[in-house]
Amino acid sequence: KSDQATASLYLTRFAKLIRLILDNSNNKAVSLSNEIEALRLYIEMEMIRFEKQFTYSIEVDADVQPDHISVPPLIIQPFVENAIWHGLLHKETAGHLYISFSRKIPGILECTIEDDGVGREKAKALRSRSTSTKRSLGMKLTEDRLSLLNRQTLIDATVEILDLKDRTGESAGTKVILKIPVDAY
Repeated sequence: KSDQATASLYLTRFAKLIRLILDNSNNKAVSLSNEIEALRLYIEMEMIRFEKQFTYSIEVDADVQPDHISVPPLIIQPFVENAIWHGLLHKETAGHLYISFSRKIPGILECTIEDDGVGREKAKALRSRSTSTKRSLGMKLTEDRLSLLNRQTLIDATVEILDLKDRTGESAGTKVILKIPVDAY
């Protein structure tokens, strides 16, 4: 669109994200603060790309110390991507993405990814009308990584996906609750 300022901003974020992904790809685990930075960069790139069709917020509870918790790299991003691509971008009005981190159970980091998008049922109907029916590679890789993590730890990682409804029973988005076994250091 010949918008040099936006293009420069996008490329700067893209370069930082790629550098972070490459750095993280050599590690079995990264600090939560590092993972949150990668999420922010990814989300901000999507906001630029989709002309601010949504807003976002990330909340970290006081009992979570992001610099002292290790998580598998890019374990959360595919869920965030799904929220944006399948929930928020199909909305006729601007949507919101909410991500939170808490530690309600010792040894477990709970990450909630919630959107006020169109919901899974409508997203599935829209997807079935499109020509692409391939399964998300990111979600498949994430499932495989969670399975591997479960074999390596005493506490299982879990994923719970909830369909949100408004007072009238209409879809009001999706909530994913990801519970990841973590080591604090």
